[in-house]
Amino acid sequence: MPVAELPQDLIGCSGLYNSPDPLVRRLRLVDHAGAPVTNIQRAFDETDLIILYAGSAQGSNNLTELHRNLTRVMIKDKAVTVIYVSTDVDAKIALTVAAQQPWYRMIFEDDSDFAPLTKGEPEVIEIARGEDFVPAMEIETGAEVVTYGEEEDPQDYARPLSRAGVSITMQAYSTPSIAVYNLKTHEFVARNVRPVYFQADKIAANLIAWRKGDALGVGFKDLMERLKWPLIALLIAVLYHAYVSIKGEEANFLPKLLDQISWRSRELMGHAL
Repeated sequence: MPVAELPQDLIGCSGLYNSPDPLVRRLRLVDHAGAPVTNIQRAFDETDLIILYAGSAQGSNNLTELHRNLTRVMIKDKAVTVIYVSTDVDAKIALTVAAQQPWYRMIFEDDSDFAPLTKGEPEVIEIARGEDFVPAMEIETGAEVVTYGEEEDPQDYARPLSRAGVSITMQAYSTPSIAVYNLKTHEFVARNVRPVYFQADKIAANLIAWRKGDALGVGFKDLMERLKWPLIALLIAVLYHAYVSIKGEEANFLPKLLDQISWRSRELMGHAL
């Protein structure tokens, strides 16, 4: 890993990056009270799983159950830490989601470039501590590569990841998006985790799996559930095509049926007028 130049504002502040973990040392955080985390190693000393939650204020009112479940797991399991990654471009709006939660959250002053995530130009221009935050584009193009799965020298300064940079690392192309990071193996063990995985009757087993390194996320079962109705429609279309092929074109009743429906609709509209 190439060693980045230490900004003048960080001289004597090695606690911000003094973790050997490749992700944690690149995060700039505040706690639930808004106080900056100045010793990252101490803050995560008891943590073995990090839940990264990329969200936005838009639609957050419909996510109260998810927020409640994330808070519950963090309170009940002291080895689990939730970090909120806001994808909003307005600091005041972003705060409405996490202000009453015990989660950590990434600092806002990182000039995050959310162009890959949302339309429009990024509006955040203030930079904290004069640091050169890694934007999303550098992660996408491979200009900045973070090697997960191994430790780094905690004495070497590394450029911090912006919120947009973390979002791309999470593969969070929409919100809400959740990724689980195993701090012991220094790797993401799950991305695009469904909110249902954090329900009270499921979370205990899922935490065990994530701690073992099992990649629970969008699996085959989840894909089948999401594609259930399109697959049923496809099956009906295939059966209908086979039926017409066997019985002949005179059995192709669908065009006639659609024509009758269209005619009847026009007739009803004419009566209504």
